[in-house]
Amino acid sequence: MTITVTLKDEVAQIVERQVAEGHYPDAESAVTAALMLLEDAAMSWTDVDADAVQRMIAESDAEGGEIPFEEVARKLAAKSPARQR
Repeated sequence: MTITVTLKDEVAQIVERQVAEGHYPDAESAVTAALMLLEDAAMSWTDVDADAVQRMIAESDAEGGEIPFEEVARKLAAKSPARQR
């Protein structure tokens, strides 16, 4: 399936810059990557396992340190029922 979209100038400039800087071979790849990131970032708070969060906090407290947000988000996303489809 092919879908054609029209981007506002500001967004089109971002896509063009990403391609010009060599991050993506073409506009389609840049937009696809952006949509995939959006999909990955989408997390329903109803999918969050509160017990898992409490266990991670307890582990961090026991280790005397902090768990970086990115690691917590990654662990929660891995446990999310929506991610296991």
